[in-house]
Amino acid sequence: MIRLLHLSGNAKSVGRQHGEQVADLRPYILSAMEHRLDEIKQPGIDLSSYLVGMQRAFEEHAPDTLEMLIGIADALDLEWEKYFAYTVASFIDSQIKNSLEGDGCTTWAATGKYTLDQTPLMAKNRDYKPDHIPLQCLARVQPEHGYPYICLTSAGSPGVFNSGMNVKGFAVADTFVASKDLGFGMPRYSLMMNLLEKFESVQDAIGYFHTIPHTGDGTVIIVDAQGDMAVFEIAHSVQAVRLPEDEFVVGTNHFTFPYMRKLWVDREPINLKGNSRERYKRVRKAIKARQGKIDITWSQALMMQHKGPLGAICRHADLNEKSSTIGSIIFSPRLGCLWVANGVPCQTPYEMFKVTESPISTFDIDQPNEQKI
Repeated sequence: MIRLLHLSGNAKSVGRQHGEQVADLRPYILSAMEHRLDEIKQPGIDLSSYLVGMQRAFEEHAPDTLEMLIGIADALDLEWEKYFAYTVASFIDSQIKNSLEGDGCTTWAATGKYTLDQTPLMAKNRDYKPDHIPLQCLARVQPEHGYPYICLTSAGSPGVFNSGMNVKGFAVADTFVASKDLGFGMPRYSLMMNLLEKFESVQDAIGYFHTIPHTGDGTVIIVDAQGDMAVFEIAHSVQAVRLPEDEFVVGTNHFTFPYMRKLWVDREPINLKGNSRERYKRVRKAIKARQGKIDITWSQALMMQHKGPLGAICRHADLNEKSSTIGSIIFSPRLGCLWVANGVPCQTPYEMFKVTESPISTFDIDQPNEQKI
């Protein structure tokens, strides 16, 4: 069963409680930190200017996230400069173009004529670094101000470090996009935390999205209990809001808007070039072919699928040892429920949770025949 954190109060208290509740994982957190910091080190490059710029951006635009970071670092007795560098390593890594591979992730949402009961569903496969497998946990958060929410995250990581849903049925999930257009601003994990705490409707969230600066390296998919949905495509100096063309949206690891496409960099190794577009096409095709029949069981089956190095939605380490599927999550905003597989979904049972309660059951389904999708 996945570890469940219970956090409440102001941002610093939430951070401190987070650190205290994962204290036994400190050796794994330190190992993940050292490995990530080693990845971004490069001879002749001084990282201090990036760290100063990001801390100033946090102070101005994401003070609650900064307070949460301070609380986590205090509780786990982490050296601040190293810890802060770890939490913004993805931004620094993209700036100096050090890594050859980008992180994956596949997200989608559907509603209306596509779902069995006409209510929205949203799903994400979390493709990330294997050293975060022992760190993966759920956090149930009651902030001092704002809506309570639950999120899938990593021990030692701030904000909403993957995906989440609040008590109003507003859900968010992100993907990484290697971008040429980066700058100091709010990272996605802070953006998603603010979205969950502040909003219950997609339309209101879109208005907020346009008011803040962004680091510029990803997408965020949002859906509410009424079935409204959108995908934010986020570069630093320009952003796009992609609305559903037919009661569903899909997000992988590239920009799709014409004026955004030129900002994307395909950083995958040669054998995986084009996999983001291929997964995007595959999920769209699967949703369109399942009109009126999409439910939880089908959604889980889709997220378990393999189809060669480019089309695989459930991506194992043999495809990319630096970034593979480490978890899967499906949200029902109308029911306030979510299903989590704490590992590769083709091998791991999904657990069922409600936003405001303890887990109510284990949703253990038969492994479906891949030909059904």
